[in-house]
Amino acid sequence: MELAEAIASLKNPLTARVMVNRIWAEHFGEGIVRSLSNFGQLGNRPSHPELLDYLATRFIESGWSVKALQREIVLSAAYRMSSSEQRGMPDPENRLFSRAPVRERLDAEALRDAILATAGTLDPSIGGPAKPLDDENRRRTVYATISRSKPDRTMALFDFPDPNATSEQRIVTVGPMQRLYFMNSTFIARHSKALAERVCKEQPEDTARIRRVYELLFGRPATAEEVDLGLKFLATSSDGWPRYAQVLYGTAEFSSVQ
Repeated sequence: MELAEAIASLKNPLTARVMVNRIWAEHFGEGIVRSLSNFGQLGNRPSHPELLDYLATRFIESGWSVKALQREIVLSAAYRMSSSEQRGMPDPENRLFSRAPVRERLDAEALRDAILATAGTLDPSIGGPAKPLDDENRRRTVYATISRSKPDRTMALFDFPDPNATSEQRIVTVGPMQRLYFMNSTFIARHSKALAERVCKEQPEDTARIRRVYELLFGRPATAEEVDLGLKFLATSSDGWPRYAQVLYGTAEFSSVQ
């Protein structure tokens, strides 16, 4: 109890700063202090020390409410900026958060959950025991069993950290094996079929179905060119909609943070 009270004491600003910095890093890709686990002399200096102290103070004043802190961050002008880079723009590493960061890919858990949700197969139930990520498991990945001796190969392929070691931040890689997974995985094929059945049930004809699948997967309307390409693909593919859904699942736009 004495240790807990010392850590969360109002006289110890380090706890609030570390927590705020980690939450900021989840939204922006990098923390205000880039060495997330090292606030000491050998760690990086904060790019915005006043901002770090301001958010830490607000965090404490809100009763250590993570939800209130999240709300304040996502409603800020910094979070709502575009990620497009202008030619000759200073701050090439975006150290000063002069624009939104470019995020390469969703985390492994979020990617799997997005596939389940868009295919209409996600089990949204809350709580319960952890289970392996087998063919029957359609719950959110947060409820998956994490084995130290036998890590899940698919999760590892998409950079799930080694559970045997402390990992302060995810390492994001982009490689050919990830693209091949979307082409050859039975999980992707099964949920591509489920997505195809969903949109074919919701819409009566192919043009409306293409528009619907773009809304589900990308959160935006399909362009006229994309609709035309989709109709041509459906006309020439023997598998029709399941194969088309699998092609769209394999696009970088689906697996990336936009």
